Amino acid sequence: MNALNIDTFLVDGFELVCKVVDPSGEGVEWFYDSINEEVMFDDHRSWVYFIVVDGEIWKVGETGNPLGIRYKRGTSKQPLPGSRSRLGRYRNGDESDWVVRRRLAECLTQGSKVEFYAKKCPIAAVEITIAGNVENVGSAIHKDLEMEYLDFIFEETGSLPRLNKARK
Repeated sequence: MNALNIDTFLVDGFELVCKVVDPSGEGVEWFYDSINEEVMFDDHRSWVYFIVVDGEIWKVGETGNPLGIRYKRGTSKQPLPGSRSRLGRYRNGDESDWVVRRRLAECLTQGSKVEFYAKKCPIAAVEITIAGNVENVGSAIHKDLEMEYLDFIFEETGSLPRLNKARK
């Protein structure tokens, strides 16, 4: 078993979301190809994802947002850029996203295949008392599950994936 090989984790329910395309070659903005629309545009809000380069996991991440949000107008198959969805934010997001895009732009220009895989995490209904009234509140595990995957990879390999700077 190779703890950095995506094939090791397909049995856990990870699915290919899309492939990354960087037309500029400079990491300025990403576009996605071969999009699995059922996963990309699912409105679910608890995911663990991997960024994979030529079959090797380079980043483990999590999000409490959808992976992608469709444009309301037009025919674009791309997710709407911006911070309301995780892969939308990777398209043109903040400094930390730019660092990831820039590093992977080098891989793309060298002909490597860069892909996103994601696993939908369950959201459990938990009964909580608020002002004396019992309410059902959703409880998600994506943050804890991300740590479990990072710990597993670290225990098996002695290091984190290339783009994970720390456990958190």
